[in-house]
Amino acid sequence: MKTLKLVPLFLIAFLFCNFTIATPEENKNEIIEDTQSETETITGVYQGMEDGDYVFSFKDEDGEENMIYFDEISSSAKQLFDLGKKGMIGQTFIVNYSNVDEELEDADGDIEYTNVKTILILKKV
Repeated sequence: MKTLKLVPLFLIAFLFCNFTIATPEENKNEIIEDTQSETETITGVYQGMEDGDYVFSFKDEDGEENMIYFDEISSSAKQLFDLGKKGMIGQTFIVNYSNVDEELEDADGDIEYTNVKTILILKKV
């Protein structure tokens, strides 16, 4: 008889636990999907810094050599590789980066858009 009284309690506890575990997982997947849609990856050779930008050379889809300039670098990538050292020039990396248009308002109140490329992840090849 005592076990019959405890069954509804365990059932309610089980359902509550499943609900609280499933809800954050769904939100987490949505966030990951949004982040992944905004990132791109290249394999490039680090050329150094130019006017505060991190410069990499890479081959595009047509096999032509191009340069890409990154405005910012994430703190985690910066901790792994100090791109300020001259010894890093000429090293090949897989670069995962975000490419975002940011709004800037000038003194007259006009809104301008600027493209900001940020290195998110660096992996040495």
